[in-house]
Amino acid sequence: MKKIQYQLFLLFFTGILLAFPQYSVEGARNGLFLWSGTIVPTLLPFLLLTGFMNKYQTLHYVSWLFFPIYRKFPALNKNLAYTLVLGFFCGYPLGGKIINDLVLSGSYTKKEGQSLLAVCNNVSPMFTIGYTITLILHSKISVPRFLFCLYAPNICYFFLILRLHRNQGFFHTHQKKQLISLQKTIDEIIFDSLRSIFTIGIYIMIFSIGANLLTAVHSFPLITNLSIGCLEITTGITHFGTLALSFPQKISALCAISSFGGLCSIAQTGSVCQKSGLSMVSYTITKAFFACISGFLAFFLFS
Repeated sequence: MKKIQYQLFLLFFTGILLAFPQYSVEGARNGLFLWSGTIVPTLLPFLLLTGFMNKYQTLHYVSWLFFPIYRKFPALNKNLAYTLVLGFFCGYPLGGKIINDLVLSGSYTKKEGQSLLAVCNNVSPMFTIGYTITLILHSKISVPRFLFCLYAPNICYFFLILRLHRNQGFFHTHQKKQLISLQKTIDEIIFDSLRSIFTIGIYIMIFSIGANLLTAVHSFPLITNLSIGCLEITTGITHFGTLALSFPQKISALCAISSFGGLCSIAQTGSVCQKSGLSMVSYTITKAFFACISGFLAFFLFS
């Protein structure tokens, strides 16, 4: 039954591409430009870096920056600081890649990795400041206030997890397996990083085509706008930035889109988390909940 569904979807998608070739080509071009001009130069170095850091076991040095916290809580997992810092600052899907590797190594349990995935795998604050706030909103809003609305649900969720599991050894150091990356050669790490970056590029192109095709639909503007916002984050932010909305509504929509990240980023995250078996359904539901909270916060604080 599932095979028939895939076949019908592929036939439908082929028909759409043939019916709207100009939108398809433009969407593919936009996706590939985004991938080659932004994603590759910003993400590929970090993919290589995390691979080499895993191989040479240098992750624990990041924990030195948080020595006072680890001194007070010595049982806390030493990789937690590294995961939170890089996951927050590097953006999709590097947080998922880091968590996937640490779950496979035994540093995190699967339940811990699932919880951290929603907390750490986010849109980068550099992208938010440089693109959303500067280019789309023309620096007319407070950066700290927007970032607070964007990341407050993640931070609250993290502390809620710590409180709920405080007596269960959650995020404590576990007995590690031998890291898979220790067995890899430098060439294998490089090719794994290249495979990940090319897979991400394919997803960006596919979802950019879908978002561009939706711009041809004018009969149901509400559904079309919401769909574009949910597909791919850059396209969604650009699209909502051009809509005739009040300023609080526009900020609220942009904050919600940034918090959710789009189905494209979820597909990218799924591609780098395949081996650890983390649930993308649970991750998607949690991110959608975060998006609603971020949107309401932004509307309230910027009204």
